[in-house]
Amino acid sequence: MLKESLKFIWYDKPKMFGILFGMVLSLFLVGQQVMICLALLGSSVSLATFNQKYIWVVNTKCNQVIDLPSLDMRVGRNLFSVEGVETVSPMVLTAGNLKKTDGSKVALNIIGTTPPEFAGGPWNVIEGQKSDLLSTNAIFLDISNPELGKDLRIGETFEFNGKQVKVRGLTRRTEGLGTSYAFTSITMARYLGNVPTTQASAFLINWDKKYSANQVVNAINTQIPNVKAYTGPDMRMKSIRYFAGNSGIVASFGLLVVFAVITGFAIVGLTLYSAVNDRIKDYGTLKAIGGTNAVVRQLVLTQAALYSIVAFIIAYVCLVGFINATKDSLELQLIPEIIYSLIGVTFFIAMASSLFAMRKILKLEPAAIFRI
Repeated sequence: MLKESLKFIWYDKPKMFGILFGMVLSLFLVGQQVMICLALLGSSVSLATFNQKYIWVVNTKCNQVIDLPSLDMRVGRNLFSVEGVETVSPMVLTAGNLKKTDGSKVALNIIGTTPPEFAGGPWNVIEGQKSDLLSTNAIFLDISNPELGKDLRIGETFEFNGKQVKVRGLTRRTEGLGTSYAFTSITMARYLGNVPTTQASAFLINWDKKYSANQVVNAINTQIPNVKAYTGPDMRMKSIRYFAGNSGIVASFGLLVVFAVITGFAIVGLTLYSAVNDRIKDYGTLKAIGGTNAVVRQLVLTQAALYSIVAFIIAYVCLVGFINATKDSLELQLIPEIIYSLIGVTFFIAMASSLFAMRKILKLEPAAIFRI
């Protein structure tokens, strides 16, 4: 059956390429849009992503990782009374404008962290050491920020909210969706953002590994009032769900994916139907010499499976090429879940389209071949 299917496919090359084009186009668009959507959602919660090893303690009004209403520093002291808590690191998140030498301003979110661990950041450091944050007026900036440019140098001085800061380290790709991060010590962050010393944005906790993270989280939520504790992965998922439900990203990209599937189905279905219609005499002859509907069905479905395999391989190569071509601007990943989904979409388009084209053959009476 495989040999016969290949002959049927190869017989009409223009339609073969048309079917493959429709399937590859649909798969590429689906994979591309899903990867971009996940990349944007991932970048929007990068602060949580790179701090999943900690337990997060935040204000009960917190909706996502960059929405951190202030907490009283006394909460940090109370956390030490919870069994299983080993270290408590306060973090301050504040915003402001960095004034460049040409007078232009860049909006930044400053993350202030506590030595020696500097829980909360910086991450993806490409130049400098975390301990450099303890230098006078020290700040780490991201060279991936297009408004700052790639020509940032260690030792450069700027103004942040009217106060002098000096670049002591550089990071890459720490920015979130519509959010650009800079890093400094918690003392400097309070100074730059006029945050009282009695307040923090969140507390990041290391716990005794004799206890599970969920045990410590439950203990904190039970014993400490007016706060909410989350494991690192839970904080990340909470933030992703918030952005997915409130930013419109998922709805926008989801609509594009649906249209991509519909487009692929339309192109492949119509082309495959045309190919079957052009070779209706061959299928009729097959039935006239004793071929059953089951044999015809197997022949058409085998062709669809072959189209699926070839189209998936081509689309996969194109997606890998797209990832490499955009690696400087987008952090895209072709994760296993996307690959499995693309395989499912491939076979759905091929099989559904083949069933659409198969209807005419199955209804064809063997004797009708002599009247065609």
